[in-house]
This record gives sequence, structure tokens and C-alpha cells, in this order.
Amino acid sequence: MTAVHRITGYEKRTERLEIEHDVPPERLNEIRQLAHVPPEDSGAVGAYPLDPHAAGLVALKLDKPLNVDAYDWFLEPFAEV
Repeated sequence: MTAVHRITGYEKRTERLEIEHDVPPERLNEIRQLAHVPPEDSGAVGAYPLDPHAAGLVALKLDKPLNVDAYDWFLEPFAEV
């Protein structure tokens, strides 16, 4: 199985997934570092939370707004279809 990675936004009040942004493969290593993915998770197969500062940096790298007040942000893998 090949995974694609997305930045996911869960609405804080409902905890529902509401936003997904694809992570381009060429940006994955930078974003892995911001999400503190441990080296032993070479495929970044876990869900990793982004603190507000890291989410702001990811927003700049992806050129996407990430509202840290309304959403909890994560780096997550998804099966490629």
C-alpha cells in the first residue's frame, strides 16, 4: 500500500474532520520535522498533531490558511487510490 499524506483539520468543538490539504511529496520531509515524526516511523504512518506554531509554518509551506483557533491540525497518512 502506498500512502499519501495530508494536513487534516478537526473542528475543536465537534472533533469532526472538516478540512484536508494534500502534502506534496517534495514537502513531506519538512512537514515531518514540524510534526515531530520519529525517525523509526519512516513512512509517517501515524497521526501526528501540529502545535499552533508548527501549523503556522505548515500553512506557509503549503500556501494554505490553517485556522489554529477553530481547528486541531494533524499530519496523517491515507491510502492512495
